[in-house]
Amino acid sequence: MKYSWFMAALGLAACLGAGGAQAQSGAVKFPERPIRIIVPFSAGGSTDILARMTADTLSARFKQPVVVENRPGASGNIGMGAVAKAAPDGYTLLFTSTNLTLNPFVIDNVPYDPIKDFSGVTMVAFAPLLLFVRPDLEGNTLDKLIAYGKSHPGELNFSSSGAGGAPHLAGEMLKRRAGIDMTHVPYAGAAPAITDIVSGQVQMTFTTYVSARSMLEGGRLKALAVASKQRLPVLPEVATFEELGMKDFEFGTMFGLLAPKETPREIVRKIYDAVKAASGEPAFKDQIVAQGATVVVDTPKEYDAYLAEDVAKWKAMIQEIGVISKN
Repeated sequence: MKYSWFMAALGLAACLGAGGAQAQSGAVKFPERPIRIIVPFSAGGSTDILARMTADTLSARFKQPVVVENRPGASGNIGMGAVAKAAPDGYTLLFTSTNLTLNPFVIDNVPYDPIKDFSGVTMVAFAPLLLFVRPDLEGNTLDKLIAYGKSHPGELNFSSSGAGGAPHLAGEMLKRRAGIDMTHVPYAGAAPAITDIVSGQVQMTFTTYVSARSMLEGGRLKALAVASKQRLPVLPEVATFEELGMKDFEFGTMFGLLAPKETPREIVRKIYDAVKAASGEPAFKDQIVAQGATVVVDTPKEYDAYLAEDVAKWKAMIQEIGVISKN
């Protein structure tokens, strides 16, 4: 019996020693099976395109399949809610957009908390909104547009891809900052919002470069300003709002990779390191620039801080503008 007790104790000590050695070395056996990235929007959009690029990057680095699963619906809430409830083991990730931080303030009963339910891995890219008008509009520069709006109150309409979204909020903020009276006309998506500018139903819209690219290249739209700190590499001739005299006018879409809260930091860091390593490659950068965006790839800590700031920003902006809920 003493011998059996001694052997059991010896085995326990060996196990503890191995575990301690592994803990000291910081080794994390991840990933050991395929990873799933949920995109809370339909296939084919900018979020989906960048998610698949990120999935390919992780698959190549980890030597494991990384599968993108589209779960659209409710402005992204269905997919984001699913990841919020997923096991925090690194095998279910979220690739999403600014809807993550904006939805709680424009939609009732959002099934997640953007801060409490997620750990940021990295913001991959940021795509600013641009102000587009018809090329033959009398106000075909920002100054002229504002002057026209002031001298013709109530005559200007601006379209958006939906009530309560970032393009809508950008238009509402332009009204306030410029002191002009405009009417918001919401549409079910960016495409019809842009099409009705060309047809003359509305005069302007805020949207991303990739959404307006074909009509911009065809000469049917003109970009007046970009709502970011820097000019877009794909449209270097278009000035920022700040350059045109309107400071702190930043609206756009962040594209980021997140994990469920409580995912081990070592795993989050491994995923981030893989994306960071790829971000210096020309092919990675070129795909992001082609979407009218800029490469970010910040650290998990920096991304968490950005998410907190973005939540505070949208909360304050909604309180100021008073936008009606989407519901």
